[in-house]
Amino acid sequence: MIIRSGATVRLLAVGVASLVCSGVALAEPSLTGQTGLIYMPDARIDPDGTWRSGFSYADPYSTIWTSVTALPRFEGSFRYTTIKGVPGFPDRPDADYGDYKDKAFDFKLLAFDEGRWTPSLALGAQDVGDGTGIFSAKYIAIGKRIWELDFTLGYGNERIDGAFGGVRWRPGWAKNWALVAEYDANDYSRDTGAALTGADQRSKGAVGGIEYRRGWVGLQAAYGHDEAAVNAYVSIPLQQREWIPKIDEPAPYMEITPRPSIAQWQADSVHRTRMLQALYRQDFKDVRVALEGDKVVAVLTNVRISEMSRAVGRAARTILHTAPIETREIRIVYTVVDVPFATYTFVDVKRLERYFNGLIGRRELTDYVLVEYANPGDGDLPPESDAVLAEIEAGARTAIFDRSEGDLISVRTDSTSLDRFKIAPRFSLYLNDPAGAFKYDVYAEATYDRRLFRRTFFSTAGRMTIVEDVSDVTQPSNSTLPHVRTDIAEYYRENGFKVTRMLVNRLYHPSERVYARTSAGIYELMYAGAGGQVLYLPPAERWASDLSVDWLKQRDFRGFFGFRDYETVTAIGSVHYRIPYYGLTATVRAGRFLAKDNGVRFEMKRRFASGFEVGAWYTFTDGKDITSPGSPSSPYYDKGIFATIPLNLMLTRDTQAVARGSISPWTRDVGQMVVSPADLYSMVEKPLQNKSEMDGLTHLGDFDDDWYLAPPPNAIREQVSWDAFRYYVSQSPRQMVSDKALLGGIAAVGLVGLSYTADDDVDKWAREHKDDRANKAMADAGRLLPLGMLGATALAAMDRDDPRLSRTAVTALQSAGIGLGASLGLNYAAGRAKPEAGTGKGDFEPFDRRRELTSFPSDLTTVAWATVTPFAKEYDAPWLYGLAAITNLGRIAERRHWLSDTVAGAAIGYGVGTLMWRLNTEREKQFPQIAVSADRVYATWKY
Repeated sequence: MIIRSGATVRLLAVGVASLVCSGVALAEPSLTGQTGLIYMPDARIDPDGTWRSGFSYADPYSTIWTSVTALPRFEGSFRYTTIKGVPGFPDRPDADYGDYKDKAFDFKLLAFDEGRWTPSLALGAQDVGDGTGIFSAKYIAIGKRIWELDFTLGYGNERIDGAFGGVRWRPGWAKNWALVAEYDANDYSRDTGAALTGADQRSKGAVGGIEYRRGWVGLQAAYGHDEAAVNAYVSIPLQQREWIPKIDEPAPYMEITPRPSIAQWQADSVHRTRMLQALYRQDFKDVRVALEGDKVVAVLTNVRISEMSRAVGRAARTILHTAPIETREIRIVYTVVDVPFATYTFVDVKRLERYFNGLIGRRELTDYVLVEYANPGDGDLPPESDAVLAEIEAGARTAIFDRSEGDLISVRTDSTSLDRFKIAPRFSLYLNDPAGAFKYDVYAEATYDRRLFRRTFFSTAGRMTIVEDVSDVTQPSNSTLPHVRTDIAEYYRENGFKVTRMLVNRLYHPSERVYARTSAGIYELMYAGAGGQVLYLPPAERWASDLSVDWLKQRDFRGFFGFRDYETVTAIGSVHYRIPYYGLTATVRAGRFLAKDNGVRFEMKRRFASGFEVGAWYTFTDGKDITSPGSPSSPYYDKGIFATIPLNLMLTRDTQAVARGSISPWTRDVGQMVVSPADLYSMVEKPLQNKSEMDGLTHLGDFDDDWYLAPPPNAIREQVSWDAFRYYVSQSPRQMVSDKALLGGIAAVGLVGLSYTADDDVDKWAREHKDDRANKAMADAGRLLPLGMLGATALAAMDRDDPRLSRTAVTALQSAGIGLGASLGLNYAAGRAKPEAGTGKGDFEPFDRRRELTSFPSDLTTVAWATVTPFAKEYDAPWLYGLAAITNLGRIAERRHWLSDTVAGAAIGYGVGTLMWRLNTEREKQFPQIAVSADRVYATWKY
């Protein structure tokens, strides 16, 4: 989620360059859920992909928390804290809310790993964002392990007030146990209701505790401030592919039967039926097979096995055992909802058979398997006859009390085609409404899907409430936007059966890598309509783009076929970018949202080796939501975090079923989207990831043999080495005193002086037009653009599939960090007042520690120019400077900086970016560069 605090943006700018290698061990959670000691954070971070959830209690605070090492050096945390004895809504005595409760988001960046002689260094922030900020703090911490002792020393501001530190002792003879002591520097007097709870009487002081950890479970007990504290948690490794052994997984087809000749196959349909039955028994659907000379062609899909390549491997093994003995080639077209997606061609059947029998490895098979996107005509095989399907369907049955998809209980019927009926209980939880902190909804859901004809489906769903209290929400919405979501409680008050989906979807495949959909009917509980979507997958598999347009009409509260007056047209264009090595996907959606507001939605998610996904979104639109905590000067923007959990992690057999959850305001109108009838990118995303993963044959033989593929180079690890650092230090003076650098410096000073003469006129214009819509948009862009640049650059730095891009991105992050440091130093030295202070452009107070908000130069402008300059130089793309210049205009429009401040920031950023790009380019020339892909090795040497 996007952070709008200026100080936090600066902290991110320093730390974003360190999102790289794996963290260190010895990490334990503090009472807040962040990695730390007891109350205080430390300089440690859990290994990549560690997900922890727990509960802590330290009177008067009880906290439910969860945290995840979302990137190798980045930890994000969410906590929900109750302060006992403090009323939740003192101005609303009718609110059945109980004690005060608060949500908080925290993060930590590990800037440096611990070395032999050097400590680890971490930067962190607590309670960031647009909320109450009652637990907000920012800190820096260092850590060093000496024998069995792990020392921490840090400094913070706001709630963490000043210096803190501590030590953790984990004796070698009792590795499950640890003793921990710290100096707690929290300022409890600033907490909400501190006078009521007595927390304002707490002073900073020593706290001690004991810890026990075994496997996934941990416990900490502590004592300090004359109070006991406890913290219990579960720690789950998301990078572990399998959590529970698949003891109930059906075995691959291994039945030995006499294989017919081609002539026998063509003469007697029993052989074809045997193959079809074997495939259907393994959960393959909509199967069509054909014999073309000595080549077997099969079109099929699998609705249970979670990996496309593993499903294709099972199908290929089955076909090998049942195909004519003269078969020389097998071609399998894998479909997604009746649309051909990928084609696997096995050109050497004998080699494939030896692979399945364990006689050769995947390395010897890869060159004899062709994995391609399917063409529109690849699935055009005639369907099986009704007689054959009837014979196969005779073995189908209804699954009663079924739990194979993770449901507590369900009734399910599947056909050999894609028809499906299911009834199962569902549960939803809603947080933080004045009428109650926890709102729940338990209901039974029935779904029915039927294929009407080729690529055309009828889909319907309904729900019956069992028990809920969401309808108790009584606070009326004061949203000034159209009520596209804030009336949700009204839909729950109308109890009884409701139709939540009833529509017809038609899918199209006009050309390779192009997919389309049209839909009409009831989309969801609140909206019905008609619309369509087009998805394009470029040849560069990491990109995808789609456009969705829908005419929508709001349904009435009863949930049948009545409507309200509101209707709209939404149009959302999306661009998706994936970094396969880290499992990252960045998505930008832009267009018209449900409340007729126009804007952009940013999404970022990480998919771990287990299949678990965690992500966040932030939507920035022109729909000014001033509902608290929003205000006219600082509107609320939709944001949240989400997770997708593949249920096969918790089951004893594979399944495609997933559980989804999100933490976000559920009664907001700004930045909302309708539930898609069938989102095309979501449908193909997992097969797309599977196809582009290494050689596209993951688990083809029902076992893990990915280990032989060498990982791509890590430009970040290479460039942050001490050898590189020493090179930069030794070469920087020579570059800085070169003729070009001196001339550039003279020109920069001249430009700053010239712009100083225009400061008053430019600021006068900005003051007179401050409330103009265009100026406000430019101000928002200038504030948010540097953060977006840093995020995109950090993504590019982790892209190990493109070494040139990764190296340039690392240079840009280095430039941003150095430029920001120089800018902050000059700010303190100059002490110039900002335009909004009203004291004039000549108000300078050098080295005045009392002046917190200084102006010269502009920090964000420096970061923007330092970030884009290496890319502009490397790729000969001067238009990128225009992107950075938007930050200049935005800071002026918002009256946060004078014109000369932004010119100085641009000059510093450009100079540092040029210097770092030149140093990195020269350093690259001195050494040959090796790049390894799945099938070849590249060597380059610049000279």
